[in-house]
Amino acid sequence: MSLTTDTHSGLVMDTEVKVDKAEPAPGLDPSEETQLKEALYRQMLSAVSHDLKTPLATIIGSLEVYTLLEAKLSEEKRRSLINSALSEAYRLDKFITNILDMAKLESRAVQPREETANLTPLIRDSITRLGPLKDKGEIRLHDLGGAEAFHTDTVLLSRVVGLIIENALKHTGKAPVVDIDYGASGDEAFVHVRDHGPGIPPDKMRAIFNKYTRLQKQDQQNAGTGLGLSIAELIMTLLGGRIEVRNHPETGAVFSLYVPVHLAPPGGDR
Repeated sequence: MSLTTDTHSGLVMDTEVKVDKAEPAPGLDPSEETQLKEALYRQMLSAVSHDLKTPLATIIGSLEVYTLLEAKLSEEKRRSLINSALSEAYRLDKFITNILDMAKLESRAVQPREETANLTPLIRDSITRLGPLKDKGEIRLHDLGGAEAFHTDTVLLSRVVGLIIENALKHTGKAPVVDIDYGASGDEAFVHVRDHGPGIPPDKMRAIFNKYTRLQKQDQQNAGTGLGLSIAELIMTLLGGRIEVRNHPETGAVFSLYVPVHLAPPGGDR
């Protein structure tokens, strides 16, 4: 990963699209509502089964080959098998973490805890926590100022920032660059994360925030769980903020996070 920081002007963005949760159509009779719930349940079960079985199959296959043929394998091949199993284990761990996070958020078991935040170290920490994924491309930080000391839940905000950067790295296309503008304006701190991929079809901009919804990807290895953006939206609501998405006029998508700024008093936490 190449990580750079500068203080140039912000990203140029196209017309804004706010994301609202999709609600069932009004006027459904009980039988139609039941059918809708059953369809959503089948969709969820299919997605969960796929996301559990796919990495497990790779882990088992890699370790079986390693166990049966270890003496005949070159050092490079042995290392490749171990790395493949380890990569899928990380993927499985992330999926389980997302399921648990979603359950906690939906049950309202998570409550914000305010502390002093500074966006620069918070974003850098979020990037570090991405592990090997952060090396997929260049991440450029653009500090626009004003967000050096304010109050929010840094753990929750860092989680959202990490999810959005992860999403950008997976969709950045042939130009593996992610631009992050951040700062504060008025009574809000903001983080704009832009990838350089194909962007998002206008008719999918709302759907991507629904659970287990994924855009079609050629790179199945990097496909997400379909939970990350749902978790991000829930957390931003919990923080009293919001998440918005738009396509950049040139290329790629831009996800914007806005969180209320409660200015921190001199001397640190309250």
